[in-house]
This record gives sequence, C-alpha cells and structure tokens, in this order.
Amino acid sequence: LAGLSDQGYTRNMGAAMSIVEHPKAKKAKNRMTKLVSTAWWLGGNVLWTVATGFLVLGVPVFAEYERECQLFEQMAQAQSAQMNAQPPA
Repeated sequence: LAGLSDQGYTRNMGAAMSIVEHPKAKKAKNRMTKLVSTAWWLGGNVLWTVATGFLVLGVPVFAEYERECQLFEQMAQAQSAQMNAQPPA
C-alpha cells in the first residue's frame, strides 16, 4: 500500500465496492443471506428437539439408573451385615 497514492487507493476501493453492486453479486449475497438465515433457524430447531428429547427421555432413564444403583448398594450393605453377624448361640 506504500506505493499507492490516496487517490488511487480510493479509486480501487470504489471499484471493489462496485463489484458488490453487480446484479450477480447482489443475487449471490441475497442467496447467502437466505442460506445463513435458514441454517440458523434449522439449527435452532434441531437443537431444541435434541434438548427436549434428552429431557423427556434421557433424564428419567438416568434417574431410574441412580435409584437402582442405590438399591444394589443397600442390598450389598444388608448382605455384608448379615454375613458379619454373630451366629446365634
């Protein structure tokens, strides 16, 4: 950029900006905007569906698993206490 004068730099920037105003560039920009907008909407809906599915289906399974683990722990403690008890005399 050191070799360019301010006037030449401005003219080049004007040329670059006129490309954006080209009909094909406008059409491409509009299509890309629509694509990003649609992808954002779809991604949000997919994320909502996955999160809701996990809450509805996954959390009860996890809670039941934890309850079953507690039950097995209690059974192991009871069996251990029974095995360590003094035999009746």
